[in-house]
Amino acid sequence: MGGKVQEIKPLEVDKYPTDMLDGIKGIIYSPSRVRYPMVRLDWLKKHKYAAETRGNNRFVRVTWDEALDLFYRELERVQKDYGPWALHTGQTGWRQTGQMHSCNNHMQRAMGLHGYSVKKVGDYSTGAGQTILPYVLGSTEVYAQGTSWELILENSDNIILWANDPVKNLQVGWTCETHESFAYLEQLKEKVAKKEINVISVDPVKNKTQRYLGNEHLYVNPQSDVAFMLGMAHVLYNEDLHDKEFIDTYCLGFDDFIKYVQGETKDKVEKTPEWAAEICGVSADKIREFARMLVKGRTQILFGWCIQRQEHGEQPYWMGAVLAAMIGQIGLPGGGVSYGHHYSGIGVPSTGFAAPGSFPLNIDQGQTPKHTNQDFNGYSRVIPVARWWMRCLSRVRRSIQTVLW
Repeated sequence: MGGKVQEIKPLEVDKYPTDMLDGIKGIIYSPSRVRYPMVRLDWLKKHKYAAETRGNNRFVRVTWDEALDLFYRELERVQKDYGPWALHTGQTGWRQTGQMHSCNNHMQRAMGLHGYSVKKVGDYSTGAGQTILPYVLGSTEVYAQGTSWELILENSDNIILWANDPVKNLQVGWTCETHESFAYLEQLKEKVAKKEINVISVDPVKNKTQRYLGNEHLYVNPQSDVAFMLGMAHVLYNEDLHDKEFIDTYCLGFDDFIKYVQGETKDKVEKTPEWAAEICGVSADKIREFARMLVKGRTQILFGWCIQRQEHGEQPYWMGAVLAAMIGQIGLPGGGVSYGHHYSGIGVPSTGFAAPGSFPLNIDQGQTPKHTNQDFNGYSRVIPVARWWMRCLSRVRRSIQTVLW
């Protein structure tokens, strides 16, 4: 009505719409939303950025044509005067629904038409996980389809939701989410109530999923998950509960790992439950009880992404795979380890249909960009997404001119 959105409705196929829909109108018409191009006045006048004006000079509105001309002029200047090492086209983050509306993909394509630049690798959500897991399990895992919820509900005796809040996080996804996962969570809730499946949330907080399912909550100190798992590994090994046949058949490096657990190498500290308890806040007796529970029946460990969003964030994911290997149920229906069941409908059986992808980058397709300079002045062509600011600081010391977002 009058060119203004009046109502937001979920898709008809979405039986579990998110309450986040109620906030869309507010986002569209928020007074804080940037509605047109703005340029720093001093820069517009002098075509030069002065650090002393940061925070105390004003922005002025320009037309889209003016903004595009200014933007292109700067691209040309940096490419000609400095080269691709001085351009960072590593934008990452959210977008409109679907690949065809991905601002990031279209920006990369446009930059590919113009010339070479420094790009980002990884993402903030799963950076440590997708870097370490190919070396541990042969795949990034974090975006893999994973064991279907149907098989988990049918076969699992224990489900460990480790730093994982699917009721909250499954509201969103890469594409237009239709929330089929929630039907399986409803079934899981019924099974928890009937004590048919034992679900435990390992988490510093009682999250939405734990409150929804009514399952057991095990508090663990933040960023102490590896110590907790090492304590359990000590129990599984010394009580002869680990699956030796699975380890001998499918695993490499276990002998070196267990020497570390036993305190025979590195720091010479035995990773007993008592040692772990002082770090993770879970009692030694509870650590033993938890470890023994993992090998009683079929156990599915479902990790969230938050515990790898830290320095040395690869360690909890790596240790989680080791723990699952010791249990010996990787590859069995309703058993093993997963790193993505809290996101984008992972675990919902796939239809097999293919979705349209984004436009390809011209350089990747062998087409020649306008500027062919590939001299990166000794710098890397890529930056891990969470490390771009370090590169920017190093370049400031060498008088970098422009970081392009």
